[in-house]
This record gives sequence, structure tokens and C-alpha cells, in this order.
Amino acid sequence: MGVHPAQLRKAGLSWRKVGTLRDLAGRLSDGRLDPKVLTSQPDNEIVAELTVIPGIGPWTVHGALLLLGREDVVVPGDLRVRKAVKAAYRLDHLPTQQEVLAIAAKWRPYRSLATSYLFTATFAQAKTPRAAPRSA
Repeated sequence: MGVHPAQLRKAGLSWRKVGTLRDLAGRLSDGRLDPKVLTSQPDNEIVAELTVIPGIGPWTVHGALLLLGREDVVVPGDLRVRKAVKAAYRLDHLPTQQEVLAIAAKWRPYRSLATSYLFTATFAQAKTPRAAPRSA
């Protein structure tokens, strides 16, 4: 593999993430994973195939599917998404992943678009300057 692990560590990755990336790269290099086959599979099969790799969980795969332009993906375990759902639906609690999925069922078949809006809303909210407290 082209990049020495120490360089990845210097870039800020943990040893665990370095190991995961090297494992993934090895599987892609030796043919155990074929990108052409992966991209032609349904989302649930991609999740099943990639989450067997230590260090890759559903959150990672769902995020990758979203970035790859899949139309109907939601990232229910993402804290920003959960906070955005809480705000958008005026919930009195942080929704669980299952609650996010239940709410997101209404967004089908465009859950990716809704998820992107939620991400955007949370980033926009985080960048909004807060007013300085007034002194009395």
C-alpha cells in the first residue's frame, strides 16, 4: 500500500483507523472487494458486505452511500441528524436511531435529500453567530 502508516498517523488518524483503511485497501487490491460490483448492489447488501470489515460500521457505510449519491439513504446514528430531527419536529428529546428511521420513512424515496438538508441546517446553525449578552 502506497502510504506508510506513520504518515497516516501524522495526518491525524488513529492506529485503529489506519488499520481499517489498510484492511479496506487490501481487500480492494486483492479483489475481495470489487468497486464495480459494490456500486451495482442495493444499499443493504453494501452495508452487509462492508460492515464485516473491522472498524467499518453502518454509520460509515451510510455516510459513504450518501456521499456517493445514492437517493434513499439516511444516517440515523449521526448525532447532527438526530439533533436536526429533534429541532425540525420539535421533539422534547433526542430521537433514537429507530425514531429517526420511523420519521424518515415519510421521506422515501428521497431520504438522501432530506438528510442533506438536515446536515446543512445543522452546519448553518452552528455557523450563526450568537448575540453577545447585553449588560444591564
